[in-house]
Amino acid sequence: MKLSAIASKAAISAAFLCISTSSYASFTEGFNTPEVLPAGWVTQNLSTRNSTGNPWSVQEGILDEFGDVVVSPHAGGGMALVNYTSVGSGTGTINNWLISPLITGLRNGDTFSFYTTTTPDSEYPDRMEFRMSTGSGTNVGSSTTSVGSFTTMLLSVNPTVGAGGYPEDWTKYTVTLSGLSGPIDGRVAFRYFVPNGGPSGDNSNIIGLDDFSYVSAVPEPGSVTMMLAGVGVLAGLQRRRQKARRAA
Repeated sequence: MKLSAIASKAAISAAFLCISTSSYASFTEGFNTPEVLPAGWVTQNLSTRNSTGNPWSVQEGILDEFGDVVVSPHAGGGMALVNYTSVGSGTGTINNWLISPLITGLRNGDTFSFYTTTTPDSEYPDRMEFRMSTGSGTNVGSSTTSVGSFTTMLLSVNPTVGAGGYPEDWTKYTVTLSGLSGPIDGRVAFRYFVPNGGPSGDNSNIIGLDDFSYVSAVPEPGSVTMMLAGVGVLAGLQRRRQKARRAA
């Protein structure tokens, strides 16, 4: 069945609309290989007694004291984890970072999403911040409270460190960038930031992170080319339809 002139015009308009609004996943990270930190990701532990504390790592799941998985990855074979042992011993402030690879051309309308959770019935409150830095560096400062160049807070999960405030089921969070004066290069980071944490602290247990995604508001060049090609085909069909009407 041939397209009518009205239908083809509508399709052409829709195609141009897609060019202006479509988006594509710049990259995703599923943390699927246990014991292997994905390429480009960086960890930095600035917690109290961090020299004996554990950084972020990729594991097959959250385990109980018997080594059995009690929280499986949201998807795939692994997940990123960090816990109270960020503080080497006793009580202290946890300031433990997982920093993304460099992202070029960040702009308003770009979105980030990820899933996070903790163990069911956790007695020790957790908090995680999602922050952004401009430039290619990974500077997070040097103290238990510093943020370095990651001064832009995009999201805080359980900001008051309240009991039961961290999701105990896999929960998706999405952030849309706004307020940028123009495209920038930068990184985002997950900051496990918990006061009075550690093995003897009243706060901090364990959190999991999975299925991170960055989606640009600008379509890939290949996607634009394909959409423009589709517009050309539709335009050709419309011209042939008009010629057929004149011949009749």
